[in-house]
Amino acid sequence: MLPLIDQEEAMATTSMSSASLSSAYLKSVLPAITSTYGVDVWPLLEQSGISKTQLELPDYLIPFYQAGAFFMSVMQACQDEGLGLVIGGAVQAKSYQVLGYAVMSSQNLGEAIDRLIRYEKLVGQMGSTRLVISEEAGSDCRLVWRCPFDAPWSRFLKEAAIAGWVTYALSQVQVDSAVFTVHFDHTKASIPSHRYGDVFGEYVVFDSQWSGVAFDSGLLTLPFSQADPGLNAMMDRQAAVLLDMFDSKLNLVNITREHIARGLPNGDPNLEDIAKSLSLTSRALQHRLKDSHTTFKEVVDEVRRQLALSYLAEKSVPMIDVAFLLGFSEQSSFSRAFKRWMGCSPVEYKKSEDRKGK
Repeated sequence: MLPLIDQEEAMATTSMSSASLSSAYLKSVLPAITSTYGVDVWPLLEQSGISKTQLELPDYLIPFYQAGAFFMSVMQACQDEGLGLVIGGAVQAKSYQVLGYAVMSSQNLGEAIDRLIRYEKLVGQMGSTRLVISEEAGSDCRLVWRCPFDAPWSRFLKEAAIAGWVTYALSQVQVDSAVFTVHFDHTKASIPSHRYGDVFGEYVVFDSQWSGVAFDSGLLTLPFSQADPGLNAMMDRQAAVLLDMFDSKLNLVNITREHIARGLPNGDPNLEDIAKSLSLTSRALQHRLKDSHTTFKEVVDEVRRQLALSYLAEKSVPMIDVAFLLGFSEQSSFSRAFKRWMGCSPVEYKKSEDRKGK
């Protein structure tokens, strides 16, 4: 059995609350999942709380716990520890939206990496990228990806992210002698070695001190095959505008989630009270949440669902206490809400998870 997300750990990790994945990225890799594994993704998406409407919004950011729950459901269905390679190998320009086209139209690898680092938040917040260049002439430089989550399933994130780099951005370097050495700070998965080679080439290092790609610094200035200065300048301007909008929207949604979570034990969250705690009017909060493609009711539902899964993972917490901790006045109200979220009652869900753990 492959490892599932530890819900308690997820809630305890501060950075997890702001982690997200763009709907454009997720939508772009769904066909690869279906064709590779024959998995019907739509029931798994619905079970994870991700709707078709959200996937049609290219700038919508799916909370990590929903995207993570979906990928873990796929992993459980296909029992393939190489799922990250399949996901990363399916990356296209449209997966990254504006960032993808900005990278593709860059003059060279150095410019592309600069845009990747500046605008990667537009694709989501699963990790962070930095470029380390040695001061010695002719030395390797490192494109490092740091994943903030320390859990068995973080290997999937690292392999998907770096496979995406190699499949899309680094493939733009049209030099036969170019050598890219991929590093992972985890052990090799129990899959055939050629699967790593098919994606990354022959140079892959496991149990390294870092995760990312090493290459000769001279490659940074070599021209890209699809360089387009006009398109690049336009994409650069658009990405900068989107980044400003992104920061303001994401911060508001995350802060709203935090205020709701803190107030749940006191009862059903009230729009007016939450807005007041954010120094906003109710109308202003509703309007700004709408700009982020969500509503106050949806945010409350997301927080309650996430916390419910966390509490149900604890065997010592009685069901009635879970209901009250989530702000429900009656256990029956919690049960109805949970069945709407997960398609089964909390009791049935808990029994199912207990069976999986045996």
